Amino acid sequence: MGGGLLRQIVFARADPLTPMPEFTSLSQIQVPVLGNSLAIGIVSLLHIAFAGLAVGLMLLAPLMEAFGRSNSLYLETAHSMTRFTLVTYTTSTVLAVIMAELFIGLFPQTNTWLFNQFRAPILVAIAAFLLQLFLLYPYYHYWEPIRAKSPGAHLMMGALAAALMLVWVSVLDGIGSYMLTPITEPGYWSRLLNPTWAPLVIHRLGGDFVLSGYAVAGYGAWRLGSQSEDADKLYYRGLLQIGVVVGLGGLLLQPFTGLLYALSIERSAPSAYAQLIKGSYQPLVYVQFCLVALLFVGTHAVLRSARTTPASLVWTQAALWTSAALMIASVGYPDIRRLFTFLLIALTGYVAYQWRNLFVPNVPHRWDRPLVRGISIALAVTGLLTYWTMGTIRETARHPDTVRGILSLTDGRDTHSSFSEGRR
Repeated sequence: MGGGLLRQIVFARADPLTPMPEFTSLSQIQVPVLGNSLAIGIVSLLHIAFAGLAVGLMLLAPLMEAFGRSNSLYLETAHSMTRFTLVTYTTSTVLAVIMAELFIGLFPQTNTWLFNQFRAPILVAIAAFLLQLFLLYPYYHYWEPIRAKSPGAHLMMGALAAALMLVWVSVLDGIGSYMLTPITEPGYWSRLLNPTWAPLVIHRLGGDFVLSGYAVAGYGAWRLGSQSEDADKLYYRGLLQIGVVVGLGGLLLQPFTGLLYALSIERSAPSAYAQLIKGSYQPLVYVQFCLVALLFVGTHAVLRSARTTPASLVWTQAALWTSAALMIASVGYPDIRRLFTFLLIALTGYVAYQWRNLFVPNVPHRWDRPLVRGISIALAVTGLLTYWTMGTIRETARHPDTVRGILSLTDGRDTHSSFSEGRR
């Protein structure tokens, strides 16, 4: 590749209306059997599963540490969450490198074009990522020595690491949202603040809490069944309770953040929204709401089964199941679906409030029942599937483009397209 073409690709003025030069050799690379898009999609799904857990747990760890000042269970939970963060974060980083290498090699035009749109934000995100690592690893590996000298300084390290992780994630979400709703305004930061950026950041953050909460609950339920010591049972029972609280809290908020995100897509990319709700990708939305319904129904079943006294509010079970079924049936009619979704939220919130003593520490309950543990593990799997489905829906919304209205996907290759509906 000649020096002039290389300079045009890497150092070209970031103008969304300037066609990118065609790649005649790299763009023809094809992954056997799977195809280019599916190959990247599989690695991306694995990456976001670990990344979502890492983000949720890293945000929860300093919060649990703060609560740990009055309850040692929360402090031990914070330590465990940080350990899980390191494992999931390292794994997600390896998968992110693989995903980036595939993206660069298989979709060179899209990769180069996007880099030119977000040079400054990407540099800020990389700096936040490196600083976060310098805080996260000492936060865990020197947990006791730092806390012995200054618990407040240690807590501040965790909070800063969580804040820096949010910076990193927000920039990545800005690039992802821009691929669906690109704008022509000049300036790197203007492009980052595209119409669906803030709703996506909020919605995805809620999804991180749902995923990590039910994952913690599932892990606690799994380990609880194999413990013989009372102290160990108390700890894993506490993990199960904390996980259900976090997962349920995120679940009750997600429909509101999802509505905000959906409305922003409908306003900024009506054709993309239409092909999801009424078009060829509608089955994915059905799958999504089936999984969401299972989360609501399953959480109610866990709370009901964990009670030591006979379950009250019998009528709510029938109402909740009916609302969940009607929510799924009305997927193609958003206004009606939202009515049943919010009814489902109201019923679940009412039950959680009425049975709030289930979450009080040291009050006897039946969290160690096999039924409770089994449903909790199933909820962890359902939470992951829901997270994957939501991510897949977001990516398919811009199909057949890689950057909607600018770069099109043709036979597995990214080619320049006219900027039509994407111009806002």
